[in-house]
Amino acid sequence: MDNDTKFKNILKNITDGNKLNLEQSKLAFKIIMSGEATDAQISSFLTAIKMQKHNPTVIAAGAEILREKCLKIKSSENTIDVVGTGGDNLGTLNISTAVSFVLAGTGIPVAKHGNYSATSRSGAANVLKSLSVNIDCAIDVVEKCLDKIGICFLLAPKHHSAMKYVGKIRQEIGIRTVFNLLGPLSNPALVKRQLLGVYDKSLILPFAESLKTLGSTHAWIVHGSDGLDEVTITGKTYCAELKNGLIREFSIDPSDIDIPLAKITDIVGGEPEENAEEIIELFNGKKSTFRNIVVLNSASALVATGHAATLEEGANKSIISLDNGKALKKLDELIKMTSS
Repeated sequence: MDNDTKFKNILKNITDGNKLNLEQSKLAFKIIMSGEATDAQISSFLTAIKMQKHNPTVIAAGAEILREKCLKIKSSENTIDVVGTGGDNLGTLNISTAVSFVLAGTGIPVAKHGNYSATSRSGAANVLKSLSVNIDCAIDVVEKCLDKIGICFLLAPKHHSAMKYVGKIRQEIGIRTVFNLLGPLSNPALVKRQLLGVYDKSLILPFAESLKTLGSTHAWIVHGSDGLDEVTITGKTYCAELKNGLIREFSIDPSDIDIPLAKITDIVGGEPEENAEEIIELFNGKKSTFRNIVVLNSASALVATGHAATLEEGANKSIISLDNGKALKKLDELIKMTSS
């Protein structure tokens, strides 16, 4: 049976109301990301899958094939990523990007996976470019950055060429699809430890299940009560922890580590140049709400990846990274190494 017939059978299976198993899902994504499906078939598949809500089996299958086809880099077992799905439409400062340097300043290798802005004014790629990081450097340089200085930036389009087969279709149908969810699960360094933010509370458990299927060892999936795809500073954050194959749900609050509540307007960002300036001021010691949310997310990331036992310990490590100039040093090192 040829792939065209197989794909049509998969479409019939979904439209008959059946859920795909892992192997069927992987086959569908493999056909799509190999350029063997027509635009009409891809559009039908994405729409039909969306109607089934957030199926962790399909999400994991898509991420597995995207990982399989991506341009990978080597990383150590304790390498981590801090990433969000985007899509919260809150236009905040570049929190996870700042957190990545704070974490690297604590001595943990960070493979930051990101892209240009899609739903905000400044994505990770935009702000790093404004900070003078060469985000278009060669892949061997990216790998060297991670190995030598403990932080790198993985620009999604450079590593995921298979996405070219769905880009135009996603624009044309104009709805969120499963491909909006795959990026955070498809880090080219194949990290197994993550703090991952989602734009919808209903995604927390499906993402945890997907990461479990993908072999992650320790991760938190988080969603702020204000809609933020980060650990929020305005109130409660809903979380699921995946650790050693087990998933538990819980919530955290800024007051857990004596951080005062703030308004979402206190962390709203602007253009990439403005957000870059905020990061520089943060790394140079400015006390602000931005600093508080960065410390809170960094602390969460340290616990989520097994590098701190408690949020308080994680916060203390994060504050040292900021106050001792270690986060700023990591930024300076990344600028130099990517530009040499």
